[in-house]
Amino acid sequence: MTVQRLHMLLRMLFRYGVLLTLCIAPTQWSFEPRPKLHLSPADLSLALTAGVWLLDTFVTRQWKRLLLLPPWPNLFFIAFACVSAINAPDKASAIKDLIQYVEYFLVGAMLFAAFLNDDERASRKALTVLATVTAIILSLALYHYFSPDLSLLQVRGTFGNRNVLGGFLALALPLCFGGVIGSRSFALQSALAVLLVAGLTVNLSGASYFAVAGVLLCMAATRGPRLFIPVAASLLVWQILVLPQLPRENDLAHFQSVALYDGTGAAERRYPDWQAAYSMTLTHPWLGVGLGNYQKHIGQYYDNIPRQTGPSEPDIQNLYLVLAASAGVPALFAVLAMLSVALQKLSALPHRTALALGLAGSLGAFGLVAVWHPLLVRGIGLPLVFLLTLAHHLAITPSSDTKLTL
Repeated sequence: MTVQRLHMLLRMLFRYGVLLTLCIAPTQWSFEPRPKLHLSPADLSLALTAGVWLLDTFVTRQWKRLLLLPPWPNLFFIAFACVSAINAPDKASAIKDLIQYVEYFLVGAMLFAAFLNDDERASRKALTVLATVTAIILSLALYHYFSPDLSLLQVRGTFGNRNVLGGFLALALPLCFGGVIGSRSFALQSALAVLLVAGLTVNLSGASYFAVAGVLLCMAATRGPRLFIPVAASLLVWQILVLPQLPRENDLAHFQSVALYDGTGAAERRYPDWQAAYSMTLTHPWLGVGLGNYQKHIGQYYDNIPRQTGPSEPDIQNLYLVLAASAGVPALFAVLAMLSVALQKLSALPHRTALALGLAGSLGAFGLVAVWHPLLVRGIGLPLVFLLTLAHHLAITPSSDTKLTL
């Protein structure tokens, strides 16, 4: 086999590998080959794709590829995470989290950027894959939603619970709305509208639902009153007349999921945890208590905070406080910079397109939902990194990719 043929084969395998990774990433299912090591299918797919990309780099001698590093906030975050991991008392937990962050924000970002630069239709292909996967996840979530033997927490799609599903929907639904706004195909608009309605139905996380609804209103407002008025009226009717009639009483579920107090007047578990995490951050501001060591140390900082005992709903922590308390305030600032820089890139585009608007909405909704849920988890991390990478790609090549509507 000639070098050129081998290059073409590796290039094809690389493209399919990236698309396969995006296809199977939105799930929390994993297996444990050894204690404290969780591997998902997307982890393996990304590793194999990275191997193919490195082999193609060696075959073609295109060493400059290795210098095309992710945006500076990604590198800062990885650097701060490494220092925090070295400082962590439990090194095994720290290394596990560090590997996951390197996989997402370094390896994943580099591969996604290479994929987007390699093919003019790469953005369309990737977004089509994500839309298809979103349809599958919503179909499963609808099955859970209408299954009377399942609890509210178990309306989860391919994720572990309703909170992580809500985090994924915060990324997916604004993109769907961007497609509805910008597509010239009635069939595509209808399909995306169906996904949007299904997502608003099965989203039982109050933080995610209200963040998405608010972002949709903001997106509509950028297009003027002709779009804002019908969208606002639709959401108003949906909130007041439709949600209370749904089988899960969504309006009540949303309220209870973010309430300060339960029915007995006791503080919900979420907010005492936030206070303890803030106290932990004040005690260890630079490096935190060590990457991956949050749960092992949080109990020391409750002091006399009145809180419920026993098991609590999973994934109710504040992502920003978790990052600051475990990896340090500098690591938190790096994550905030990731979102801020990507949003700035999108706002600086010469023409506000539906894709750019949808991306901005997705990143904005994610940033809001992360206040109530720690969303840098398996199943959401790689889709988030892809959207961040796509935002930077659009800023570099606005003439071609910003015309995409999905």
